[in-house]
Amino acid sequence: MRTFATLLAFALIVGLGGCSKKTDNPAGPVNSTAPSFPTVTFKGPNTNSSDPNVSIIQGYVSLGNAYSNYFNVFAGTNATQSGNTWTWSETNGNESVTFSMTKQSSGSYSWKWVVNGTDQSSGRTYNNKTFFEGTVGADGKSGEWKVYQDTTSLLAADFVWATNSSGTLSGTLSIYQDDGSTVEEKYQIANNSDGSGEVDLYSGTILVYKATWQTNGSGTWITYDSTTGAQTGTGTWN
Repeated sequence: MRTFATLLAFALIVGLGGCSKKTDNPAGPVNSTAPSFPTVTFKGPNTNSSDPNVSIIQGYVSLGNAYSNYFNVFAGTNATQSGNTWTWSETNGNESVTFSMTKQSSGSYSWKWVVNGTDQSSGRTYNNKTFFEGTVGADGKSGEWKVYQDTTSLLAADFVWATNSSGTLSGTLSIYQDDGSTVEEKYQIANNSDGSGEVDLYSGTILVYKATWQTNGSGTWITYDSTTGAQTGTGTWN
C-alpha cells in the first residue's frame, strides 16, 4: 500500500536530501522576471477543539500543502532563461536536480523536476529521470502535480487543485497502485471563502471518511465501511 506520507518521504530524500547544498547556477543574466514557484495553501477548521478528528483533518490539509514546500530547495538561487523557459539547478556530490518552468501562449506554465546522477542515500543512479511535473494557471489559482514512480515512468500520485468563481479552493490527491492507473486512495479537500470546508477520504472508489466544518470551526465527521460504503459512525466537535 503506497501512502502519501511514504511518497513525501521519498520525494524529500530524492529531491531535497540528495541536493541540500545550494549552488547558484552560473549561466548568464535573467532577461525578465522568473515566474513564482507553484504553490497552494489549504486550511483546516479554525478551532481550538481537542477532538481527534480536528487533528486528522489538519493532517490531511498538510498533505495538500506539502508539495509547495519542495520548491524551497531552489529558494535564493538564480534562474537562467532561454526563450519562455526558466531553469533552476541544484547540485550536491554526483547528483543534480533541475527544475524548469515554461510559459505557454495562454499565460499558464508547464513545469518539470528532473534528476541526474547518483543519489547519496539510496545509491540509485538516474539519467534524466522526471520525478515531478505539472502545470499552473496564469493566475496561479489552479494547477496539477504529477509524481512518478522511482524506477518507472508510471504515475505514483497526482494532485489537482482549482479556485472557482465563488472563491472555493478545492483539491484532489490520488494515490495509484503499481500499475500507475488504478486509484488506491483518494483525498479531497475544499475550502470555502467563508472559512467553512470539507475533507473526504476514499479507499479506491469507496468513501470511508467525511468531515465538514462551519465558519466558526465547529464540525461533523462520518465514517463508512471500506467494503460496503455503509455508515459506521458519526460525531461532532465544537
